Amino acid sequence: MSKSKIFSEGPWWMYLVPRKRPTFLVGQLVAFGCALVAGLIWFQVRDMLFGAPFNTFFPFIAIATVWGGRSGGITLMLAGLAFAIMVWLNIRPIALTGAFIASFIFVLLGGLTVAFIHALQTLVVALEKAEEQSEVMASEMRHRVGNIMQLVQAIAQMTARSSNDLGEFMPRFEGRMRALSEAHHLSSGNRQMPSDVETLLRTLLSAYDPERLLLSGPAINLDGESAPRLALVIHELATNAAKYGALSVAHGVVKIEWHLTPGLLELFWKEEGGPAVSPPSRKGFGTRLIAATLSPGGAADLTYPPEGLQCHISLSLRVRNSRSANSRPSS
Repeated sequence: MSKSKIFSEGPWWMYLVPRKRPTFLVGQLVAFGCALVAGLIWFQVRDMLFGAPFNTFFPFIAIATVWGGRSGGITLMLAGLAFAIMVWLNIRPIALTGAFIASFIFVLLGGLTVAFIHALQTLVVALEKAEEQSEVMASEMRHRVGNIMQLVQAIAQMTARSSNDLGEFMPRFEGRMRALSEAHHLSSGNRQMPSDVETLLRTLLSAYDPERLLLSGPAINLDGESAPRLALVIHELATNAAKYGALSVAHGVVKIEWHLTPGLLELFWKEEGGPAVSPPSRKGFGTRLIAATLSPGGAADLTYPPEGLQCHISLSLRVRNSRSANSRPSS
């Protein structure tokens, strides 16, 4: 993640603001240090400084709140009150009414200072989070746009290889484009997706030749939380297969098998007949997207044997209804 623009492009004083919320212990240490400095300043200038003893504490309330958090600012206010009471009792006596009014004003102004600075810090944190989310969304958008362009090219090539002329090519290509659009909407959460595993897979993979997709597994209905997560992962795997894997060549196939263990869907994606593969030198955005989509409660184990990519998906789910415990192979 790049450095936050809120800080990197902001005014110079933004660099004086801590990037992380301080802990309670840090807040108390900051408040103690500020109280010590404020008290020493008062003793140095007390002959020239009139008014309540906690006047020297006011500027340090802002410092303690910025660097020590809300707890630091509140602790410093209490320390200022205790310091004033000590001075009034031992050094500079004052009437009870005057002490009460001065203390009330100090707490009121100090509390407003702490509340204002805390609100600003909360706003900065919220802006940073929003900036990070927007960067993730922009990165995913760039990734998806690039994938779609390459997918359209791959599907056009696959359709052309299986068509005899333009009149046969165009209906097939248009149908696969509609299927690709439907799969994109499903994986993006913009359509109500099928809950059955096989129906969901066939809908997501309808843009590809059905004879090259070997599906086998029991009838399992997914819950509303697991279905879109699985859809996004399958869409990403299919995109990769069409660009680089088994679906990018004429005779490659994808085998998908799944079964159910208590509370856990196990799905195996296996590509065969495609170009030889090797482990990537680094994790791409698609791999990170799959891991983030399945977490928490799921995982994906990607392996790269020469014959084709393999992926073992584990996804926790609440099964609404399993119509059959027996495997239902299909092609």
